Amino acid sequence: MNAMPDLQSVLIIDDDPVVADILETIFDGEVRISSALSGREGIEAARAEAPDLILLDVRMRDMDGYETLKQLKQITETADVPVVFLTAKTQTEDEYMGLELGAFDYISKPIIPQIVKVRIHNHLLLKQQRDQLANMSMIDGLTGIANRRRFDDYLDQEFRRGARNHYPVSLLMLDIDDFKPFNDTYGHQSGDDCLQRIAAEIQTHSRRPSDLVARYGGEEFALILPDTPLDAAIMLAENIRAGIEALAITHEGARAVPFVTISIGVASTEDATIAIIDDLIEAADKRLYRAKESGRNRVCDTLE
Repeated sequence: MNAMPDLQSVLIIDDDPVVADILETIFDGEVRISSALSGREGIEAARAEAPDLILLDVRMRDMDGYETLKQLKQITETADVPVVFLTAKTQTEDEYMGLELGAFDYISKPIIPQIVKVRIHNHLLLKQQRDQLANMSMIDGLTGIANRRRFDDYLDQEFRRGARNHYPVSLLMLDIDDFKPFNDTYGHQSGDDCLQRIAAEIQTHSRRPSDLVARYGGEEFALILPDTPLDAAIMLAENIRAGIEALAITHEGARAVPFVTISIGVASTEDATIAIIDDLIEAADKRLYRAKESGRNRVCDTLE
């Protein structure tokens, strides 16, 4: 049986709970609806849920919609989420203020079901198309995995999330051993085929949706592991190393074994010396080169 596609999600920030009930009825399971009854609660929900669209009331008791929108635009995780004001305030100056702050549209109360449904569907379609274009710009053309730009963005996101939610983020830096001699001996087409097979093998070991496999550059790859302690990351790294060796891609010029192998450096934010993203990357990179110096085809999680 084919899996059902993921539903797009709409977060309603409105201190009137009836609004969410109406939207639930209108969409009848076609989109995932969640709700928050205040601006502050809505901001936290948006950060946690990453909705595809936010419907935001202007008049709320604790924080009005304009201030809520300002704060949403200042937060990395929510800055790009499209926001539509759902409000009884329809004066030109009110609409201008909302659009000036970054709202995509206004939908007037009282709610007219047919109009609301079509307009929200249109905004969700635009969001989907924009996400598809963004994803295409984040993919490595040769291997089909994430590129360096996506790696940088995702590591920044998960590093912040890990710090905020108090869980470790681990990073694997992986480099194919003796790849230049491989290219020189077997040709660049074989080199490209090798890179594709290595990328595919790494992905088979990355089973959680939150894990990200990326081509870091040339013959170097990276694997971001949110909410993963160091010992679990080391175990995964060793499974990847063994899996790549088991591919048995012939490489007569290799110095470890006569097959293509990979060296891996592992680091985690559990390390008290890691305070910023650059520290994490540098730690994983140094351990990668320690693995190279120690004979290649191995995992290194320490500099000792």
